[in-house]
Amino acid sequence: MLASHTIPLVEPASEAPEPRAAPTRLFANTLTVGVLLATAKLAGAAKTIVIARFFGTSDALDAFLIALLLPSFVADLVAGSLTPCLVPMLVRAQAAEGIDGARRLAGIALSASLGMTLIGAAGLALGGRWLLRLAGSSFTEAKLHLATALFFMLLWWLPMSACIAAWRAVLNAHRRFALAAIAPIATPLLCIAFLYAFTGRLGIAVLCAGTVGGVAIECFALGIAVRRLGYPLAPRWRDAGGEIGHLGAQFFPLLASVAITSGCVLIDQSVAGKLGSSQVSALVYGNRLSTVLLQVAAAPIGVTILPMLARLAAARDWKQLRRTVLRCCAAATALAVPLTVGLVAASSMIVHILFERGAFGSDSARLVAQVQGFSLLQLPFAFLLAIATRLTSALSANMLLARVGIAALIIDVALDLALSHWMGVAGIALSAVFVQLVSLVLLGLALYRRAPELFARHPPEGES
Repeated sequence: MLASHTIPLVEPASEAPEPRAAPTRLFANTLTVGVLLATAKLAGAAKTIVIARFFGTSDALDAFLIALLLPSFVADLVAGSLTPCLVPMLVRAQAAEGIDGARRLAGIALSASLGMTLIGAAGLALGGRWLLRLAGSSFTEAKLHLATALFFMLLWWLPMSACIAAWRAVLNAHRRFALAAIAPIATPLLCIAFLYAFTGRLGIAVLCAGTVGGVAIECFALGIAVRRLGYPLAPRWRDAGGEIGHLGAQFFPLLASVAITSGCVLIDQSVAGKLGSSQVSALVYGNRLSTVLLQVAAAPIGVTILPMLARLAAARDWKQLRRTVLRCCAAATALAVPLTVGLVAASSMIVHILFERGAFGSDSARLVAQVQGFSLLQLPFAFLLAIATRLTSALSANMLLARVGIAALIIDVALDLALSHWMGVAGIALSAVFVQLVSLVLLGLALYRRAPELFARHPPEGES
């Protein structure tokens, strides 16, 4: 059935870099992705509100969140590393070898990511009990037993995450942004439906069923779209040759960077877990709004700008590349600063409207509002950092991200421990602000050393 819909894809001439049309196209693509991501993330926010209604800040929810940490960590590693790494490589492969070269590279990337996630799943299955005991050190035995059972249910997520990451890169490289942006809506919608239909029967395990089922729907939808572009869905294990080495040279530094970023989240929640009952839930609820805003407002820029930056970097068009980055940074700052000021001022009201009902009482609302207020302060720095990381990937300089990430991790650990001792769980949210700021400054300095021609007012002769 899928084969009958296969369309051999040949990129039209209009896909080449067009400096005059680039801002308009970038704005249109970013707006489209932003609206679709907003729809998906609002569904995720609705899921959080429904979860709060059914479970509040309970021990059962704490157990699920701790169980979710490790599988989501591995899935985020694959998606956060492979997709931005593979998009520029697909763009260059198609320019150099045509669509057949891009198809071959996509198959190699899929096989590599599947292999890594299967190894990761096996490692988690073997060491998961020990890791869960470490992350939930304040849990009772009954709570830890529940977290372990939920954890093994969520491991089914991992192989599908490898397919999603590779297929999303293919769609983005060909500027088919829409489906890749809206497909994640399947998970929150299915979770909401399952919460109302099966909570009484399954309890907190209903969230595992909704999560794994939603990921399966997303994987199926992206697979159909990629097949219609003419890409095979099977991994390509043979004839990898030098391509797998080149892929690894860009992938593993980015993997290290994403691992460190995800590790910061892991550390944040683990430190919160040591503060006592319901602190993990309060941190997750308090970070939810800033997370959604980053994914809705910053992520669309990162998604749509990467193929354009990769084409400009490959053509060594430093003047247009610099202009594009500066315009994006100006737009991001103009959006983020007033948004942050307004939301911080309204933090208590937002928590009251969204969460304060059912099992979520006024004491929980006050704590979550405090966490949320600090968490929102990171938005301006995080917007700019999202653009800087995509520029780094377009320049094939992903090793810089790993180096900056190591510094960020050290700062995050130190600040989490210090500020949580002083301010409780709200201090963990505040530490993220300093981590984002320091990371932005360090990456900017590293890019200046790596590509000085990009920062020069007059690029070298013949390269503009």
